[in-house]
Amino acid sequence: MVKAIDVLPVFEKGEIELGRIPKFLYDRHLQDEIRAGELTPQDAMTMLKVMLIIRHFEDTIVKMKAGKFSPREGFKFIGATHLSIGQEAVAVGAMSAITRHDYITSTHRGHGHSIAKGFFALLEMSDEELRSFINDVGGRGVQTPGATCSCCGNSRATLLQQAIEVHIYRTFAELFGKEDGYCRGRGGGMHIADFHVGHLGANAIVGGSSAIATGAAISIDKQGQKKVVLCLLGDGALNNGVVLESLNMACMSQFKRGTPVVYIIENNQYGMTGQAIGEVTGLDYLARRAAGFNLKNMNAEVVCGMDALAVRDAVKRAKGKALSGEGPVLLECVTYRYMGHSLSDDGTKYRSPEEVAAWKAQDAIERFKQELIDAGVASAEQIASLEREVETLVREASIKAAAAEDPDPKTIYEGLWADTSSENLPESYRSVHYNADKVRRFPRNKDGEILYRNAVFEALMEEMIRDKRVVLFGEDVAAYGGAFQVTHGLYDIFGEERVYNTAISEAAIVGSALGMAMTGLRPVAEIMYIDFILQAMDQVGNQVAKTRYMFAGKPKAPMVIRTTVGGGKGYAGQHSQSLEAVVTQFPGIKVVAPSTAYDVKGLLKTAIRDDNPVLFIEHQLLYTEKGRVPEEEYTIPFGQAVIRREGTDITIVAYSYMARVAERAAEILAGQGISVELVDPRTLVPLDIDTIVNSVKKTGRAMVLSQAPKTGCFGEHIAYEIQNRALAHLKAPVEVVAAHEVPPPMARTLEEEHTPSPEKVARVALRMLGR
Repeated sequence: MVKAIDVLPVFEKGEIELGRIPKFLYDRHLQDEIRAGELTPQDAMTMLKVMLIIRHFEDTIVKMKAGKFSPREGFKFIGATHLSIGQEAVAVGAMSAITRHDYITSTHRGHGHSIAKGFFALLEMSDEELRSFINDVGGRGVQTPGATCSCCGNSRATLLQQAIEVHIYRTFAELFGKEDGYCRGRGGGMHIADFHVGHLGANAIVGGSSAIATGAAISIDKQGQKKVVLCLLGDGALNNGVVLESLNMACMSQFKRGTPVVYIIENNQYGMTGQAIGEVTGLDYLARRAAGFNLKNMNAEVVCGMDALAVRDAVKRAKGKALSGEGPVLLECVTYRYMGHSLSDDGTKYRSPEEVAAWKAQDAIERFKQELIDAGVASAEQIASLEREVETLVREASIKAAAAEDPDPKTIYEGLWADTSSENLPESYRSVHYNADKVRRFPRNKDGEILYRNAVFEALMEEMIRDKRVVLFGEDVAAYGGAFQVTHGLYDIFGEERVYNTAISEAAIVGSALGMAMTGLRPVAEIMYIDFILQAMDQVGNQVAKTRYMFAGKPKAPMVIRTTVGGGKGYAGQHSQSLEAVVTQFPGIKVVAPSTAYDVKGLLKTAIRDDNPVLFIEHQLLYTEKGRVPEEEYTIPFGQAVIRREGTDITIVAYSYMARVAERAAEILAGQGISVELVDPRTLVPLDIDTIVNSVKKTGRAMVLSQAPKTGCFGEHIAYEIQNRALAHLKAPVEVVAAHEVPPPMARTLEEEHTPSPEKVARVALRMLGR
């Protein structure tokens, strides 16, 4: 399909207008907000209370690290200490402007975000919801040991106070690595999340959550939900590639309803020690970056991050724009961290005392206290009383959290995998709209065969018809049909709502898929070549693979990353690698590598229905090979190897295209009277090692093939497992026949030498048999 816009050679003289970005426009006071009905006096007192909780919470960490306070005799606090003291106005201003149903993503400096998001969400909960929250796992730490919950029948005010105590307790418990923590001690302070209030997780990778937030916003839009995502980032993140990819993705013109995401840059002036303005960028305000992403400058604005009212006003207006189709929005909140990057950094080596003092003179909490007094909302004595109340709340919560139970080491694997799928699909998800006239069914030949490539298409089409939550995106996958024409025709069937192109942004592709998966969609993201996945390794390894476990098994991430392996076509070192072993190093992501048309269809359908992330590897040299594929519905379970050929003399283990190489080698060896048993694992994670080992016990010899170089390849792992489990049955050492230890070369003669061939496999087998 020809593009709607013709890109013509227009070279008219003129200037490019970048527009203006407003800064520090807010000029009202608390009494103005109350008079206008934007806030009640109680709302204002609540905002101060949350800021005080955050300040005292983090002050407690400072005192513990300095040895000035111990919540329990002998207690030693370990873990990260990235504090946001001085930045409380951003957290409280932003969270007070959204609802419990809106999403946020946070940073390694995110205690305040989490405390504020949870606190304001509790205010919205019904009495029954508060009771449920109190009686959840965190409630055990608030009750006297051995006591039962006494919240039933309590007043609203009492319920709310108990819930707040639980909230602060569970936050401390997570920092202390306790079972009652929000993430059961799996994440700690840099990875805290609370999914029941829309907190999709703090992230220790600078900028790492930007693509997740973008994906969540796309998910909201595609599901027709009236929500918004706040993506909180530090100033250092705005220099990170995945953030820039994510901003571009959110601004894509094809998203005609806009993307409901607000990126909040907490510019605390330093990205560890690198100064945002004057050193590591060429800018005076980071909001200028917005001019590079759309013609509206992303509705960007610079806000005083030391004024909670200013932040609240800006976020409220930004949310309104995002919900009305004018998103995305970028806000730069200019603020300051009083402490160093962490408590191992006192901040004195790169900041003058005068600079720190100047910012402390603008302290957000002291400013807000004065606003309350000036507006007649509270007296100095009432504010002091509130502060004493907060200090007691925080102190007691820390004491109870320090005494809480540690996780049982026997539970170390809990939360890694979801044991569910969409196999039993609710009827509401089946009501999908698509163009039935464009549905393609590929005719089988007399043997019931179709191309491997067409089997992939059928799997995608059938699952998209079956489940309206399945969306497909990646580079050139829409009308063009992808680099290998695998997805050609899906755009015609499902349209741009469910099949769309992205920019060349592998990190944003993968990360946005995770954000979609965590918020209700089942995305299938394509990375054109597995070589390009190196552009997205943080998103694959630190985000996709870790999210479920790090957040205590609470989120599901039903997503598929489709990619291809090349080789054999003279494309050389950056388009011909087999990098599956890189991904198998990350617990939490399944890896599939089918070698036949039958398998690729059945396994892809299983992958799409799985509630865990899956890396699905297709081989380019298999796309034009035919295989028998039934027309009726079928799926193939993960973790079940198949014996392609039975034999008695030697076992060859091979997957993906190497299984084809092994079959040809087996034919060569058969001509010399040697019987080969060929085992195709089909899935690498999970790996059916039992079928492999049982075959080796029968034949007494084992060879594993790999298209990757031997050092560190997945074949070495299989070989280790064989030797570990079948050593007594081996008549010869296990052999790994792999590529040479050089990058894939381009020249035909060199590439043929580089990759295992049937002839080479046969020669090694003969040597193993003493022939």
